[in-house]
Amino acid sequence: MANSVKDIKRKIKSIRSTRQITKAMELVATSKMKKAVEGAVNLRSYGYLAMNILLKLSKKHQHLHAYLQPREVKNVLVVLFTTDKGLCGGLNTNLFKKLTQTVSKIQQENPSAKLHFVASGRKGAEFMHRSGKEVKMAFPAYSNHPKFSDIFPMSKVALKGFEKGDYDKVIVIYPDFVSTLAQKPVTKTLLPFSPDVFSEMMQELGSKFTKIAAPSEKDADYQLEPSPEYIVTNIVPQLVEVQLFQAVLESAASEHSARMVAMQNATKAANDLLGDLVLTYNQARQASITAEIAEIAASTAVLS
Repeated sequence: MANSVKDIKRKIKSIRSTRQITKAMELVATSKMKKAVEGAVNLRSYGYLAMNILLKLSKKHQHLHAYLQPREVKNVLVVLFTTDKGLCGGLNTNLFKKLTQTVSKIQQENPSAKLHFVASGRKGAEFMHRSGKEVKMAFPAYSNHPKFSDIFPMSKVALKGFEKGDYDKVIVIYPDFVSTLAQKPVTKTLLPFSPDVFSEMMQELGSKFTKIAAPSEKDADYQLEPSPEYIVTNIVPQLVEVQLFQAVLESAASEHSARMVAMQNATKAANDLLGDLVLTYNQARQASITAEIAEIAASTAVLS
């Protein structure tokens, strides 16, 4: 009985220590989440209106830039955004499932296409290696205070590779921040951009962005100065980079939200388990005391 009480007491001490850790991680994730969500939400209006500009340019000036011109798909670049660390619930698992579904869809539509992979986040790179996929490049998750300049190495791989003809299609997979409790893994075609891509993108992201992404005027045309060629050549790459940066911000907001909820649930589970163990400890201790009293009483009766 004494050993049982000691074991329960040791478990209680261990769970209390774990609860302190999970509570601290929850508070840290909450602090980071507020900044990450603010950054993602603030860029949404600009990011989705930028998609509208790309949509109009792809309809009227498709011939002026390679990013707007569909081509035969022989090589596909898939960019996966995950986290560097775990303890964020099922966020990465859902992204891995989305990657598997996307790869299967690409292979069905283009059986002869060769797939190339870029990972942003250590967990994604590890999953690709385990799955036998060759990772062309791996980047960190950029989840702590991401800046627009952080995406330049990644955008250089995707955009310059598309311009050179190394890739005929560029796809990004990332967790879209819906709410604190929900992060939806989405697949977005980054290049080439076309009206069909825009339509698929809006279906993937959901109707909540329709009002943001919809243009304020109907059938409006842009007057491009000094020339359509100059504007398209200079602005289209920047608009595409904005879409990539939006994915980074959405991933950061999703990661911190998922980790906050996961640590919140872990703390709650520790509290519940602690309550059960304290009750068991008190019962075991009371039983031990009762047994000792019974032994003393029996010894007294024998001696008398």
